[in-house]
Amino acid sequence: MVVRSRMEKEMDKLALELTSSLKHDVNIWAYDILVDIAHVIGLLEQGHLEEKDAAKIVAALMQIADEIGKEGIPNKGEDVHEAIEARVIELVGEAGMKMHTARSRNDEVATCLRMFAREGVLSLAMTILELRKALIEKAEENLNVLMPGFTHLQYAQPTKLSHHLIALHDMLERSFERCIQAFDRINLCPLGSAAFASTSFRLNRKYVSDLLGFDGIVENSEDAVSSRDFLIEAIFVASESCLTLSRLAEELILWSSEFDFVEIPDEYASSSSIMPQKKNPDVAEIIRAKSGKLLGELTSAMSIYKAMPLAYNRDFQEMNPLLYSSLKDSCLSFKVFAEMFRKIRFKTEVMEEKAGKGFASATHIAEELTKRGVPFRKAHQIVGKLSKCKPSYEKLIEIMNEFGCEQKIEREEFEKWLDVKNVVESRDVLGGTSEKAVKEMLEKRKKKIEEDEKKVKEREERIVKAIERLRSLAVELVEKL
Repeated sequence: MVVRSRMEKEMDKLALELTSSLKHDVNIWAYDILVDIAHVIGLLEQGHLEEKDAAKIVAALMQIADEIGKEGIPNKGEDVHEAIEARVIELVGEAGMKMHTARSRNDEVATCLRMFAREGVLSLAMTILELRKALIEKAEENLNVLMPGFTHLQYAQPTKLSHHLIALHDMLERSFERCIQAFDRINLCPLGSAAFASTSFRLNRKYVSDLLGFDGIVENSEDAVSSRDFLIEAIFVASESCLTLSRLAEELILWSSEFDFVEIPDEYASSSSIMPQKKNPDVAEIIRAKSGKLLGELTSAMSIYKAMPLAYNRDFQEMNPLLYSSLKDSCLSFKVFAEMFRKIRFKTEVMEEKAGKGFASATHIAEELTKRGVPFRKAHQIVGKLSKCKPSYEKLIEIMNEFGCEQKIEREEFEKWLDVKNVVESRDVLGGTSEKAVKEMLEKRKKKIEEDEKKVKEREERIVKAIERLRSLAVELVEKL
């Protein structure tokens, strides 16, 4: 161990097991190496390290990266930061003891967590984008397929499968935007803040921030190490996006049962261990469950954080695994769901057969009566009474007479009102179900997907270029040994 300067005894073994984060630090060790290298180069740039010592430390860090890649994190100490520093000192001696100059584990771990979070949030954004593409592709393939729409899970009005899929896309588009906005808040560098009160060493925080691919710094040194709102926001965008995914999964589960609207691909279903005829939508069910788990992780993170005094507290450590698992689970869920969705077969003949079920044209008939001078509330009452029997032209005229309505309705008109295809095409308003309205929405969303893909790639490229520059500087430095 390297950080028990005033302690006369080693930490109790069970206490160490309780407090150690090593088993979770597998998620951030690669970021820690990069943070160490950037910090050392920053110290060299400001004259706090001699070039020879800096080169030795960076060479050791590069060796340790190879060792961890092959053998895993050494099972020593409280965390990966301590384990890496101890190994650096072991490799280069006293020069290695200079690596931690002008920093604390507090700003070090906060930087690693932001690097993990920014990458995870961008990965989530990209997987959401893939599902958005799949939804729009299916909507185009099924442009004019009729289906029943539901409220309260009751047959309500006829709609189109394409219109329904666009609605799901638009929910996920907002989730995507939240990911991008969260990334822009996450991608700020806390390094150089030390424990919380900064340091008396002169540092070029912006230079080191640029080396690590950040868009700027967290300016106030106490805020930099004692805030975890970025972590909570990352978990939030993961859980929020999976809420919509869970709703989509729920629909597929329902639609593959009594609704009989879809055929789940064999690759994403299972059979029963005892009932050979069964085909179970297990993948959709697991994804539905994952969203519940994510909500628990979000609640846990906020509960840990809610009464934390400034600045740093070790409680923060318990939030880290919640970040790791939430981003990994959400990314995997979206990736699998998008692939499954592309292979789903919609039973369009069943959907169209049920599109008019439950007197689905009732609202349209009330609207048409209103257009002919019947007050809407009265038209609502007339059609409500009509719905209690088998709807027919004769029955409509009879009920209208009961209500004192003298408007003349032709039989041919009434027959058209019952036709669900005419009903959906009559909704020719912005965002409506007509073919024209749906096509306009599809074109807008295809363009938006292209724009959003650029947003992710631009951010990824900025980070990649920065890290490439950092690695290049590290290699140049080591070659001077």
